[in-house]
Amino acid sequence: MADLLDLSARIIDSGLVDQPVNRVTNELSEIADGVAMVESFSHCVALQTGDGLVCFDASGVQTGQQVRDALRGWSADRVSHLVYTHGHADHVGGSTFFRDDAPTVVGHQAVATRLDRYAYTNNWNLLINMRQFGGIRGDMNLNVGDTGGGVDVKANPNARRFLPATTMRPDHVVGDHDTIDVGGLQMELHHARGETDDHLWGWLPQHNALTTGDFLIWNFPNAGNPQKVQRFPIEWAAALRAMIAKEPELLLPAHGLPIAGRERIT
Repeated sequence: MADLLDLSARIIDSGLVDQPVNRVTNELSEIADGVAMVESFSHCVALQTGDGLVCFDASGVQTGQQVRDALRGWSADRVSHLVYTHGHADHVGGSTFFRDDAPTVVGHQAVATRLDRYAYTNNWNLLINMRQFGGIRGDMNLNVGDTGGGVDVKANPNARRFLPATTMRPDHVVGDHDTIDVGGLQMELHHARGETDDHLWGWLPQHNALTTGDFLIWNFPNAGNPQKVQRFPIEWAAALRAMIAKEPELLLPAHGLPIAGRERIT
């Protein structure tokens, strides 16, 4: 159950990073009772409730099916709520594989605007990612882009989509903050600007746990780079301080290893 926590503790306590911390295994690990994580290009954090599973993020289109299969191997319960930490393609693109459960999709009010922008600027997004990453291909596991339903992309390059058209949109919209009860599980959802303007982080008081999305990625904060827009470092720092104030005992990121223990987290 605690293998990932043991690994993160060893790395943090020793200061020695001798293996990858952002692993793409598409395998599920139970982190605590009723709490699991599927390690993928972006992780899916799952929580058992009295009314089905609550999942934070769906990973991307390239790994969404594997993530959903891993969840089924852990629990036969339907996914009742799918919470988007933010609207980046590697976090929401896999949602099409959650459709059969008809979950309530929770996201910040700016997520829909982002998805509309991705659709409108599809070719531009593909172009800038080709420049940065040398093209978007399935074998690169970037978790963005699909082939428009099997269309021959070589014959029609414009058929490729940066974000799948079947990506689910939020139907429970969060502003600055919200508290949701799902089957006895309480979730506090807080908006803050960081890697994106539509980012949510979650506080789970019954588990004394944070779900941080991309506010913490086990790398230098992705506050902007020469290839992309600059982001929100001042607000990002304020969000991290707000998380620390919760005095968490468990941190569940969307990239990298989960962390147990207040001293390691803070």
